[in-house]
Amino acid sequence: MQLSQRIVVVDDERSVRNGLTNLLQSEGYLTYAFESAESLLSNEAAIADAALFIIDVQLKGMNGFELFINLTRRLRKPPGIIISGNGDENTLRYAINLGAIAFLPKPIDIDTLFVYIRQELSSQASRP
Repeated sequence: MQLSQRIVVVDDERSVRNGLTNLLQSEGYLTYAFESAESLLSNEAAIADAALFIIDVQLKGMNGFELFINLTRRLRKPPGIIISGNGDENTLRYAINLGAIAFLPKPIDIDTLFVYIRQELSSQASRP
């Protein structure tokens, strides 16, 4: 079953990026995958198409927080899940204060990830 929602994954680690996109696709989601903030920001179609963003904090070049801030300038309340292998309580608070749906430490708990994805996409579907 193909779902119409497209999820954008931004992570500079190929194994994480590929693992997440494969997992999401196996659940029926369409995906875009980017290795950097800059590559996503240069693709207006991917930004416009996105139902949800999964963004790693530590990226080469612009970091994930800067990317999320940039997205908030382009989109009204972009739905984003921030992920990091080096997060702490301050990182979590900062992500939530920026407007992220959630902050998830790596390795990502897949069940928790899907709870957040389903909640957000269900919420979007119920909006007029």
